[in-house]
Amino acid sequence: NHAALIAARRQAAPYIGRATAAGFSPFASSAMGADIGALLEGTSPLAAAHGIAGPPRPDLAVYSTNTGPELTRWFEFYGDYYRVPVIGLHPAPVLEEVEPADFDAAVHQLGRFVSQIEQATGRTLNQDRLAEVVGYTAQAAALWDEILSLARAVPAPFTYFDTLVHLAPMVLLRGTPEAVAYYQGLKAELEDRVARLVAAVPEESYRFYWDGPPIWGALRPLARLFADAGAAIVASTFAGIFALPGLDPDNPLASLAQAYLGVFPNRSAKYQAAFLALQFEQYGVDGAIYHDCRTAPHASQVRHSSAVRVPGQTGVPGLVIESDSHDPRLFSLERLEGQLAEFLERQIQPMAGSIRG
Repeated sequence: NHAALIAARRQAAPYIGRATAAGFSPFASSAMGADIGALLEGTSPLAAAHGIAGPPRPDLAVYSTNTGPELTRWFEFYGDYYRVPVIGLHPAPVLEEVEPADFDAAVHQLGRFVSQIEQATGRTLNQDRLAEVVGYTAQAAALWDEILSLARAVPAPFTYFDTLVHLAPMVLLRGTPEAVAYYQGLKAELEDRVARLVAAVPEESYRFYWDGPPIWGALRPLARLFADAGAAIVASTFAGIFALPGLDPDNPLASLAQAYLGVFPNRSAKYQAAFLALQFEQYGVDGAIYHDCRTAPHASQVRHSSAVRVPGQTGVPGLVIESDSHDPRLFSLERLEGQLAEFLERQIQPMAGSIRG
């Protein structure tokens, strides 16, 4: 989250350089480089945004690899730097189906995780409080899923770029009544926009799907680029990760294991291709944008042939863009402008509307 804020404030490059000077490879995760570089530099955009020096000193460094393996080295650095215990969750990856053995192993890891935290802190987990937090999370997640589905309307009342703002409560206020209230209000507002046919992109001509990480440092120019072309990016794999289906306050640990095992980045290529095909149909898209994120290959289906296989299976053409989620040196708006214009002219315009029927 801190790395995303750094990139969105367009401050990532010098911090990545600082991490590189400390021995991190320029081919390592740019998110890790931006965050660790800021820590080593002793500055943070949180100072200007919230009046605090940066992320607080941790008592524990805790991570999960369900969205990518780079967290292991990232949080090992925290453990060494702060001299605190490091606890990792390693759920079974690349799952086509969540098998009972995978589920049992994830539940076991969570149980051990709780014991390790209790031992490190001298505190006991309050099961009633955990159930309350999971309950609020389940409500917010269900509302978020319903909100995302509203973009199936034509014209779409919001775009992918709006979701990158509105997912913040699900990320940063997860498990709170404030997050639930936020999404209740947002859903009502968007339902009103759907009823009044208010379009996020005036004169919406094309509907696209975004697969891969956001380009945090270029959200505004990207939103303007696609809007100027009459293209609404109506859905994404990234925003859907936070829907977290299946959370149950009556069975919190088991449902947490199930929800976090099942997130899109933790699934097999076959599952992901089928998921994308269904999403393309549900949202009535004309094309897909595949972000080949240079320093996060695990987060890019381009690396594993989905950008070729999925168009072949669905008939939905795809545009592969090479960039990075955090490193601005790997993003070129001019190059993307040319790619998008060619994509629209050669692949989208001749068949515009055919996917929607």
